[in-house]
Amino acid sequence: GMVIYRGRTLVENLEVYENLDPNESPIDALVPLDHLKGNHTPRICFLVRELMTEAWEKEGLDLRSPLVSNVLQYLETSIREENKKRARNDLPKLVIPSHKTVSKHRDDLLSPTELLVATKGLREARNKRGRGSTDYQALMIGEHVQIDECKISLIVSAKNAGVWEHLSRNQKDALKKLDEYIKTRLWILVMIDVATRMPLAWVIAENPNAEATLALFRMATRDKDREKHFYGCSGHPASAVGLMHVKNDNGPGLRNSKTIGALMGIGSVNSTTRTYAATDRSIGERLFGTMEIDIFRALPGYTGGRPGELPGYDAVANGVLTVEQLHEILTKYFIDEYPSIRHYGVGMHGRRPAEVYASVNATRGQVAPIDPHDRRIRLGWEEMVTPTDEGVRVFHGIWFNSDKFQILRDRLKGKVKVFIDPDDLNSATVVLPGVKDPVEVALQVTAFADMTLPEVLRLMAEYRREDPDSREIYEDRIMRTRRQRYDKIKAIGVEHNLPRSYSTVAECREMAKAVFAGARAIRSQPLAGTTRPGEITNIQPGDGVFFVGVDDSSASTTVDPDYASDDAGSGYGGTSDIVSAEGETKRTNKPVKPRKSKENTPETLLRPQNLKGLN
Repeated sequence: GMVIYRGRTLVENLEVYENLDPNESPIDALVPLDHLKGNHTPRICFLVRELMTEAWEKEGLDLRSPLVSNVLQYLETSIREENKKRARNDLPKLVIPSHKTVSKHRDDLLSPTELLVATKGLREARNKRGRGSTDYQALMIGEHVQIDECKISLIVSAKNAGVWEHLSRNQKDALKKLDEYIKTRLWILVMIDVATRMPLAWVIAENPNAEATLALFRMATRDKDREKHFYGCSGHPASAVGLMHVKNDNGPGLRNSKTIGALMGIGSVNSTTRTYAATDRSIGERLFGTMEIDIFRALPGYTGGRPGELPGYDAVANGVLTVEQLHEILTKYFIDEYPSIRHYGVGMHGRRPAEVYASVNATRGQVAPIDPHDRRIRLGWEEMVTPTDEGVRVFHGIWFNSDKFQILRDRLKGKVKVFIDPDDLNSATVVLPGVKDPVEVALQVTAFADMTLPEVLRLMAEYRREDPDSREIYEDRIMRTRRQRYDKIKAIGVEHNLPRSYSTVAECREMAKAVFAGARAIRSQPLAGTTRPGEITNIQPGDGVFFVGVDDSSASTTVDPDYASDDAGSGYGGTSDIVSAEGETKRTNKPVKPRKSKENTPETLLRPQNLKGLN
């Protein structure tokens, strides 16, 4: 465009015009010559520039990211070798350029993106210079959420509030080393809604694991009014919402079979983002940086964002913040402060997350909350118990029951599975074997209503906790009362001459000897003239076994009394032994002789003798 001069420039141009010769052109005289000021002759010859280019290609453009000083050293070596050649040919020496000249020559050769690819690699260059950060990734609440875990740059003390000040000096000295040991850094897990930038859940854990991640899912899918009223927040937290698409990284607490299986059970899509891909989860990562600036840097016990950042600050000595206090600070931040701050991210346009949440909820809505049964089964805690007439009991004292459960319970035997939400004990889900649909049961202990499971367990532990001095007083009182009762009962028995109802050890032994003293029959041998079981069908003859038929060899089947008695006495042992009360054995040697048959016909079987002995 046209430049309109004013002031001194117009005066200078007027003087030039007035001093012109008649044959001189005013246009040529008034052309500015400022671009010709200074020495524009090149101070670096072409050969030195060639050597600088060679130095950068061979030494500087490497994935090890060498410094400019490394390139300059290589260049000095090359120029010194070149100067030796020039000296032999009577040529002037080349001048070694400065550090700044070498750096400027690199900038003339490559653009910043090309230099980043050469020194950091293609993947890092894509993260730093790539596209994808200006995309609207979600339009509904719960459509797309991002979760991440990070170690808090803060030393937290695990001392219970209200206990340390009641200890004596000796107890404090004894627990001093223990107090130093339990000061540690914790992990924080956060879930944020991408469409509205509204925090959905936050959990503090000792270590990243599957249980902490499931607690994060439970908090996101339930109402958070309890935290609001408990800590006195004035803002409105996000309500219960379903999770359509969950993005996480490769952390040990996020990428495991238990967590992924729970997300599949509630109908969510799980995506594991790429490593070193900044655009995949930029919203969740940015949140931790904001928290460190807004909260952690102002708290006592801050360790710094990187090693050695605070060399003069003792974070361990200043780590007096408890876990409960830290959770209160984070809850107030995520409910009251963060949703009320102007956000200039993609799609926010300077609006506040609370305003965007209300607007999206009124226009597009949110993902429907998860079914209560599916939520307890997939995200809750499981117990295998045996049902009774009172219902089911979990954690040794929390009872649940319902009319429908009792009707189904009469038809089944064995244990059932009970699933509870540790953040809400008002109801539970029971899965019975052979029953298709789960059964909802209600809390029977009204004293535990609207309490969480950790609160109930702490309450029961507080009830059972007892002061040692008070316990000793009560135990002495119980033992003294019992001893007085025993002495009173004994005095009553002596006064009325009552018989004893107990026995001493010696008396019990004497009575046992009398019980076992007596006759004991020893098992005798078979009687004479009879046969053993299983031998009656033997072909060979024997005692009690006779031939039946017209065979000549069996014409005489008379039983010889002498043979029978001898055989019975030797073979079968037709005697019996009896043990007397004194323990002596008496033997009777009277063999039983069979009577002779009146008829001796070979066609008939003789009748066995001594039938009385068979009884």
